[in-house]
Amino acid sequence: MTSTLPPASLSGRRQSLVNQVLDYLQQQIVSGAFSVGSKLPAESELMAHLTVGRSTVREAMQVLAHMGLVEVRAGDGTYVCAPQPETEPLGQRLRRAKIFEVYEVRHTLELECARLAAQRRDEQDLARIQQAVQQRREFLATRQEQAFIDADLAFHSAIADASKNTVLADLYHAFITVHRETWTQASEIPGLSEQGQIVHEQIAEAIEQCDPQRAQHLVERLLSESTDRFRQLLHNEE
Repeated sequence: MTSTLPPASLSGRRQSLVNQVLDYLQQQIVSGAFSVGSKLPAESELMAHLTVGRSTVREAMQVLAHMGLVEVRAGDGTYVCAPQPETEPLGQRLRRAKIFEVYEVRHTLELECARLAAQRRDEQDLARIQQAVQQRREFLATRQEQAFIDADLAFHSAIADASKNTVLADLYHAFITVHRETWTQASEIPGLSEQGQIVHEQIAEAIEQCDPQRAQHLVERLLSESTDRFRQLLHNEE
């Protein structure tokens, strides 16, 4: 049985359209509008219904197939799959995948920010970094979650600015603005923020002492420990 297409209205740039098509199809599958075992409408029908191009539909289908939500049968069509009962909820799996991806990008950006900050920081930069790490400590102790996240972001932003590389700093600011949610998710991991506070203070000290190698080493340690903790929690739950 082929599924019937519910109403849809999409608009935006190409990459945004891929995400919108993906969200639409995923919602129909999760809600049961596209029932397990049913055949999805043909590619041409999806293109016409959603007013998108062939490549957009195919990209969305590839993601759904990777998620295990659909099965593409050559010469036949695409069918909705039944999720495995032992598999963790899709939303949780995607949240964790996003965290790992964000930490990979953070690793690249923050290593260079820390190295340059230790070489180029001035007294004003140092004051901002030290103020942020102090606020981070205070808000952590009083369990003010949102204020703690703001202080943590201020700490890393101050280091990016201290690099004196405006392109790198702008890239980092844009990155943390988009991925603020990931910082919130990380703060929910038991013990991670407390453990990280010590390393944050050591990073501030290395920058104060103009020691780029130590600053980079500590950032590497901070992000590696966080990633290892995420993987351990995921492994335990599985």
